[in-house]
Amino acid sequence: MIFDASTLSLPLKLEADVCVIGSGAGGMAAATTAAEAGLSVVVLESGAFVPPSAMTQREEQMLPELLTANGGQTSADRRVRIHQGRAVGGSTVHNINLCARIPEPIRREWARLHGMEKLPPSRWEQLYRAAESLLGVSEVEVARRNRHNQLLASGAAKLGWKAGGLKHNRTGCLGSGFCLLGCAYDAKNNANKVLLPRLIAAKGQVLSRCQAVRVLHAGGAVTGVEGVVLDPVHRRPVGEFSVVASRVCVSASATGTPAILLRSDVPDPSGKTGRTLRIHPAPVAAGEFAEPVRAWEGIPQTVECTEFLDFERAYAEEGAEPPIGTRTWIVPAFAHPVGTATMVPGLGAEHRRLMSAYERLAVFTPMVHDLTMGRVRPRGDLGLRIDYEPIEADRREVAFGVVACAKLLFAAGAESVFVPAGGLRVLRADDDLDALQAEIAADTPDLTAVHPMGSVPMGDDPAKSPVGSDGKHHHLQGLWVADGSLFPSSIGVPPQVSIYAMGLHVGAALARG
Repeated sequence: MIFDASTLSLPLKLEADVCVIGSGAGGMAAATTAAEAGLSVVVLESGAFVPPSAMTQREEQMLPELLTANGGQTSADRRVRIHQGRAVGGSTVHNINLCARIPEPIRREWARLHGMEKLPPSRWEQLYRAAESLLGVSEVEVARRNRHNQLLASGAAKLGWKAGGLKHNRTGCLGSGFCLLGCAYDAKNNANKVLLPRLIAAKGQVLSRCQAVRVLHAGGAVTGVEGVVLDPVHRRPVGEFSVVASRVCVSASATGTPAILLRSDVPDPSGKTGRTLRIHPAPVAAGEFAEPVRAWEGIPQTVECTEFLDFERAYAEEGAEPPIGTRTWIVPAFAHPVGTATMVPGLGAEHRRLMSAYERLAVFTPMVHDLTMGRVRPRGDLGLRIDYEPIEADRREVAFGVVACAKLLFAAGAESVFVPAGGLRVLRADDDLDALQAEIAADTPDLTAVHPMGSVPMGDDPAKSPVGSDGKHHHLQGLWVADGSLFPSSIGVPPQVSIYAMGLHVGAALARG
């Protein structure tokens, strides 16, 4: 059953074999696996349950309903916008359905540095096959690529750069273009569609508007979870809840999970909890075309450019800094008007001028496999603080990526290109684009992140990692983690299918006890 906790008699007191904090890809997969193994499971979600019938396709309504901090979450210095889901189903409700496996060189590096005894290649293959089958992953047909994505493909072809189609988890898609606001047509094979019915059938319970505050523990073992129930309008506490459980799985995202663990005083001799956040940061470059692009029409993000994503080269020399131009993944960066306005560079009149060309804009983003380790800390009982300052190697890779996007846009036929370089810079095709790199690297533009990960890194050595490669916490009995926090580094590609895979993996281990 799904319960809106704000409608129940408070304080709320529950008991279960397993309490899962968070209902996204990892939490829902772990909860469903445990429930189907015969355990009683309670899932806690701070957001609401938003079925497809309630998805209005309006930004001012859906962004506050589906995103953390109404879509306004940033780093402490406000230089990085970090978008994460807050609803039953987590980020799987609003994401664009991109599915990619963790590149093999990165998984080899994890095994070399962290052991990964419970995740040998054969186990990864098993998990990916299960997750991809569950989600119905397939490549989007060429015929369904909108003009925005076709421009990226044509620009790459003209430059001789590697590009190809992307895989999605969608069935029965109408191409409405409203993926970022949730799918009113229920075409996303997301956690709510493919896992939630199974969880309910296995007698699992989901409590919405329940924000976990602390994991309770005594004598070296977890005893449950406590938190607050939020009202549906202002999202302020209106009461308290507690869950007695001998097994707790924290799946509250790469920002929420470390904040809860730190607030709960969960021991971690490695000192890494909350100190190794990666975000897959992304600036943008926008090109203005003579003819309409109308990027909001059809399926977003169906084409990628991987010319500068080469992890074999990046990790060729053990311990060495990866060469510039090996960690950049380029995709179209579509958004609806409000979202676009927050991404494109410029202020005042220049920003208004850029937005007036909205239907003729193509926006590309270079997403960087980051080496920077950000920090997450709890702020009071309900908040958190994110600090992220890109290191020099990442600043250079970001700058490289911006210039690469500008080249792609011009190759695709853009009349002018707008990039963030000391404010808004308008470029022409005959400008010296390479000279821009040093300038952008010296003053990194504002960034957007939709793939936070790596803040509670797994590894087999308890002295070096808080959590094992089965998701089990090394230092507190009965505690598990199942979300993108577990990744020991950035993965350089969309994390969705890998988080589902880890949820299945951790759920099976959790069920065994």
